[in-house]
Amino acid sequence: MNPNHSLERYKEALSKIVCTQCLEKSGRGICSIGGSEECAINRYLPEVVSIVETIDSSVMHDYVHELHNVVCVSCQENEGGVCKLRATPGCELDLYFPLIVRTINELQAQEIAMKKP
Repeated sequence: MNPNHSLERYKEALSKIVCTQCLEKSGRGICSIGGSEECAINRYLPEVVSIVETIDSSVMHDYVHELHNVVCVSCQENEGGVCKLRATPGCELDLYFPLIVRTINELQAQEIAMKKP
């Protein structure tokens, strides 16, 4: 992961862009996952950022394939290679992954643009 980008910057951007569209938020914009359950986006953010930073592709399938190989195999919802959440709109990562990838890529592009003289 790029050391100049803290996870907090990614988390803040994703909160503004992804969380506002999330099905898990209440009508007041508050995440309703709460309790002992943590949002998969936050739980796997370091892995997701690493996936997006290492893949250079215009094909979303390449990113999704790597997500499934890196994150989904170790997810608590994955029982015997079958994800219970992906069968429903219950996995925030799976549901919003294209938007997550776009947001992270945009932050990376902004950082590159700021470094140019």
